[in-house]
Amino acid sequence: MLVDIWEGTPPRPEVDRFCEMWGIKGPILLDPDETLARELGVRGVPTNVIVDSDGTIREFGASRLDELERAIESLHTRA
Repeated sequence: MLVDIWEGTPPRPEVDRFCEMWGIKGPILLDPDETLARELGVRGVPTNVIVDSDGTIREFGASRLDELERAIESLHTRA
């Protein structure tokens, strides 16, 4: 799942445009008042937070593609 924290404009049209542009499919949680971001300790965007199926944060802040791919792959090896 992806989380959109803030766009400065009505978020849904921006999220839809971004997902269409990048071919992203799946649920997108809108967090316009940054409640979830504060709970997770997100201080800058974009920030990638990898959460397993139990809701445990497994990676925080992976920003390069190789880091992100490695973090996602680690979820599969834990299953």
